[in-house]
Amino acid sequence: MACAFALALVDAAVQTSSAQAREAVYDLEIPASSLNAALSRFSEQTGSSVGIAGKMPRATTRRIKGRMTAEAALRGLLAGTGLRARRVGSVYRIERAEAATVIRPEMVDRVEPPVMQPVDIVVTAQKRRENLADIPLSIAIVQFGPFSSGAMTPSNRDVGFSIEGLATTNLGPGRNRQFIRGVADSPFNGQSQSTVAVQIDDARATFDAPNPDLRLIDMDQVEVLKGPQGPLYGSGAIGGIYHIVTRKPVIDEASGWLRMSAEGVEHGGVTGSLEGVMNMPLIPGRLALRGSAYRVVEPGWIDNADGRENSNSTKISGSRLALRWIPSEDWLLDAGMSWQDIDARDSQYIISGREDLTRDSRIAEPTDNDFKMGHVTVEGALGNLRFVSASSIVNQGYEYILDASDSAAYFGLEGFARFQDSRAYAVLNQEFRLSNETGQDWLIGASLLRATSKGRSIVSDESGVSRTVETLDRRTTELAVFGEFSRQLAGRLRATLGARLIRTVSRDLTTELEARAKRMLVSPSASLSLPLDEAGIIYLRYARAKRPGGLAASDAEVSGQYAADKVNTLDLGFRRSGSDGRLSLSGSIYHTRWDRVQSDYLLPNGLVSTRNAGRGAIYGLEADLDWKLGAGIDIAAGTSVQRARLVRADDGSHLKGVALPVVPDLSFRLTASKALAIKGWRGRIAARANYVGSASLSFDDALNRPMGNYAVLSSDLYLDKGPWTVAVRLDNALDIRGDSFSFGNPFSIRTQNQLTPLRPRGLEVAITRRW
Repeated sequence: MACAFALALVDAAVQTSSAQAREAVYDLEIPASSLNAALSRFSEQTGSSVGIAGKMPRATTRRIKGRMTAEAALRGLLAGTGLRARRVGSVYRIERAEAATVIRPEMVDRVEPPVMQPVDIVVTAQKRRENLADIPLSIAIVQFGPFSSGAMTPSNRDVGFSIEGLATTNLGPGRNRQFIRGVADSPFNGQSQSTVAVQIDDARATFDAPNPDLRLIDMDQVEVLKGPQGPLYGSGAIGGIYHIVTRKPVIDEASGWLRMSAEGVEHGGVTGSLEGVMNMPLIPGRLALRGSAYRVVEPGWIDNADGRENSNSTKISGSRLALRWIPSEDWLLDAGMSWQDIDARDSQYIISGREDLTRDSRIAEPTDNDFKMGHVTVEGALGNLRFVSASSIVNQGYEYILDASDSAAYFGLEGFARFQDSRAYAVLNQEFRLSNETGQDWLIGASLLRATSKGRSIVSDESGVSRTVETLDRRTTELAVFGEFSRQLAGRLRATLGARLIRTVSRDLTTELEARAKRMLVSPSASLSLPLDEAGIIYLRYARAKRPGGLAASDAEVSGQYAADKVNTLDLGFRRSGSDGRLSLSGSIYHTRWDRVQSDYLLPNGLVSTRNAGRGAIYGLEADLDWKLGAGIDIAAGTSVQRARLVRADDGSHLKGVALPVVPDLSFRLTASKALAIKGWRGRIAARANYVGSASLSFDDALNRPMGNYAVLSSDLYLDKGPWTVAVRLDNALDIRGDSFSFGNPFSIRTQNQLTPLRPRGLEVAITRRW
């Protein structure tokens, strides 16, 4: 399910760089494997596209290693298989050696264009390299092209607008929560574990922290696994996985690019940004370094009555450094570190009913989110087996300030009150995996995860009197063994079974009280899949995942304990591509039962606690289409229809019409793009429309206001010539002010009609220079 919007932004860069790459020499290492797996690795390492007429032949390829052109690599791979590779336009066609036809000049007008099978999309979110067409679960892919140097860096919001079933709150950068397929508990950033786990390559980036909103510069793709992913990812992945795949160092190619951009929004300010990427070989054929850095200033658009204009502007700074080492022909090491700092000057809610984007705040309400990550992954061959060791450590600091005057009396204060919350999250993850050479038949592993969450909330008045109103000190350790096995049944029917056995130990410290809980969790999955005649699959999958319970602490006291919740999902879906690769369809229907829903909620004093809200039931349908009409015109469309409801209260009583928060019942997207050629410049223009249906904010009757029900139009233009790229983006072209899925100030939301508007109409211009 490739995202047409992201492809439209970088399509011309892909075409330009692919044309250059066909004549390049590569440092390749492709083990002996099935033809399908070998061609996938060939495309991954060279960026070249490969197609085949009809079904993929069953053949075993030879192992190749060394410096060679793409054509030479294909000759080596196909030696002895009875197949050959022939270049047709911008792709390589695999055909029977005896089927080669000599085309005489007088026959050219009568030769039909070759019928090509779509190129496989390689997915790594299931902890090994797989072809999207073979994966028996619902998954969406947003690809960014081989160099991501064209157009503009896509945002997590762009990804959300491009994937059915993915919803995100709009508190602001570094404060948001993500939800997949209706598994949404609350828009509030409380103490419960996230329903969606953010994964960066092999590193677990979040446990109970908000999404770090890592800027998607120099990325390969984002992979979203829909539904419970407990067997491979453990507790917390009850809604799915948001997997970011970074671009790895290229061993024998020095390259780089630099991008400058300017951005302005209606009713707001104008800002500028700078981004850059470099790739540097250190030891030819063995060692390379890749780095990226950025300084982005996002303009604000909300004014305050005290004279502060565009108060919610945001500064984002970050860098990433990656090292790739190939010590021998069978082993590979990837290591790296990254950091990002988000500083938002103010929150981004307004008072409903006002014509302008203003509010009356006595103080600014800034947010600071600091993210740091280090990781090492070692992969190699142990005989006929594949071994992977993945180690990572993540630290995230999260701090924000709010005006708490409306709740001052609850804390024994009078007049003005200032609330400051500071949290520190850490996730240490070590995982070992073992599989057969291709990883398609079986995979087993063991992991250790240790998550630490510490925090302190203080309320103070103008005289300097302060009071600690909440403390957080929680440590969770998870030891797990897991596995997934796949076997061919009768005919082409294939069964896949997976399970994860988890021993979790949670320790909560709140003031002088300590609670320690030990639990054993089992997360199974099972699927049946049937390949379709051409490129595609139909599948039926069941999966279950759990989140452990904990203590609900507030106002420096323990207010209760919430139990573990559990999600069971049944998913029937398909993916299908035409033999010529011009039309791709996918769809699924699913049902989820969610027991003992853990939900963060607002207390009367404005603090956030956690409780079990009851049982949820979710029914949904998704469908999407990608259609290449010809003449450079592409169409992409998708829709999601779901009914996510709380059907029973925690006491067992029946409920009716209580919607799960944040997620809309209906969403729709449509993108149309056209390739351009203007006086030596080549590129693409695209227009996108997104409709987001109605949703609610919270289970709480006092806060359960309607949100959503708006449409957003955007357009993009990209032009490329030689080393230069020029891009223009118009966002929210109609300047829609729909109320997005968030809240304002939790201390005054009960007394003020607050709303969080969409970002106003914006225009961005970027210039990129490549080397």
